[in-house]
Amino acid sequence: MKKKIGVITKDDFLYQKIYLALRESENLVALRGAEGADALLCDAEYAEQYIGALVMSRSADADLPIPFTPSELVSLFADGKAAPALTLGNKVAFMHGKEIKLTDVEFSLLSVLSKADGFVSREELIRGVWGEGVDGGVLNVYVHYLREKLEFMGEKVIISSRKFGYKIDEKYLGKEATVNA
Repeated sequence: MKKKIGVITKDDFLYQKIYLALRESENLVALRGAEGADALLCDAEYAEQYIGALVMSRSADADLPIPFTPSELVSLFADGKAAPALTLGNKVAFMHGKEIKLTDVEFSLLSVLSKADGFVSREELIRGVWGEGVDGGVLNVYVHYLREKLEFMGEKVIISSRKFGYKIDEKYLGKEATVNA
């Protein structure tokens, strides 16, 4: 089965180049947009909207620097370093390519967790999502809602620790572990 690469760009020529390069690959195919994709590749201008997506730009530090050769594009996905299982779009999450609709609060909470390197304390999450004046029970409720939506396949996506707080398991974001509970 071919891995579906969602391409987020306004540049039709760039999309066409990616589509043709992936069409030559035996196990990759390009899709326009994020829905149904196993991995996302986006222009740098969309990097904040699609957290977890690989970024392409003219910058040398991009995941896919432009210009690129077809073999560079294919190797980006063939190495296994791409395709995080969880990516964020505009108020939605994509878990293994399946779109998951989120409320504003759920999206904000997941966004804070996804951007963090390691655990985020309960206090930091409350400040980052609600500001001040919300008790920890509200956080517990929204973490529960996120778990129901993301962990539908029996996977443990959100890890909690009484000592450190919460984090997204690194294997879903393509990150290395930074703190061990």
